[in-house]
Amino acid sequence: MHTSSYPTINPALNPLLSQAGKTVLITGATAGIGFAMAKSFVTASASKVVITGRRQERLDEAVGLLRQHAKELGKQTEVVSEKSDAANMEEIDALWKKLGEEGEVVDVLILNAVGEMAAGGLCEEGGRTTVEIWAKLEANLRGPMRYTELFMKQGKDRQKFLINISTASAHISFPEYSPALSSSPEYGFTKATAGLFFRYIAQRSDPEKMQVVSIHPGTIYSELWQRLGVEKSVLPFDDISLPADFVVWAATKEARFIHGRFVWANWDVEELKAKYAERFKQDAELFRFGVCGLAGSNLHVIQ
Repeated sequence: MHTSSYPTINPALNPLLSQAGKTVLITGATAGIGFAMAKSFVTASASKVVITGRRQERLDEAVGLLRQHAKELGKQTEVVSEKSDAANMEEIDALWKKLGEEGEVVDVLILNAVGEMAAGGLCEEGGRTTVEIWAKLEANLRGPMRYTELFMKQGKDRQKFLINISTASAHISFPEYSPALSSSPEYGFTKATAGLFFRYIAQRSDPEKMQVVSIHPGTIYSELWQRLGVEKSVLPFDDISLPADFVVWAATKEARFIHGRFVWANWDVEELKAKYAERFKQDAELFRFGVCGLAGSNLHVIQ
């Protein structure tokens, strides 16, 4: 269990992770994990990095910092931004239309933008209402779904990499495991729904044409924790370099063996490959969203 980046996934240390010649699109990348991911793709020599966000001033600031990072490393990466709400269908369509008109083909899509956590039970008195839950589904399912559809329809002759930034909340719902996550079921429910969607996308995708991976990025201290009044010293937070570099690794053929799976960024990738690559070939359900304990059309109960 890693808490920060390490040589195997660090693009500054591992030449196998080069993103040279690729255009990378990252949603929700003006700060936090998304920004750190953009920075790692610059380090990995991506040809172009496109970041999205809702506020122009934050986009401008992020682009400036990323361009400075590229300059300091001597990289030729082009960094641009697109003002777009990842939950707004019209703005999503406008973004992809603009990319198409510019002749831009996206090779790597990182779906990072998210509808944030909110405490309260589902549909119960004093909890989250149907209207509120549906709004979160707009952000955590419909938005990523539309991005995925438009991504799949462009660059049909190019190898593509699709990374869904998920969360441990999608599978940790019992208070004995995590009181904090269990108190915000809306977030876990909507992200789990998205995880199931990406499972089906992956099942129908040849990884040689489109590699699909869902990732829990670790527990990263962010603006959300700050707004909730949580001090950084309260929890053993992971370093932001961990998910930032892990997604670069996941967007290469080195990660082909986890196509269609849900993994934690904390897991050591060499150990993961050594222990699970062959198991994945035999077990279609392992680390996928579904019903625990059942496998196959005969509903065989796993012992």
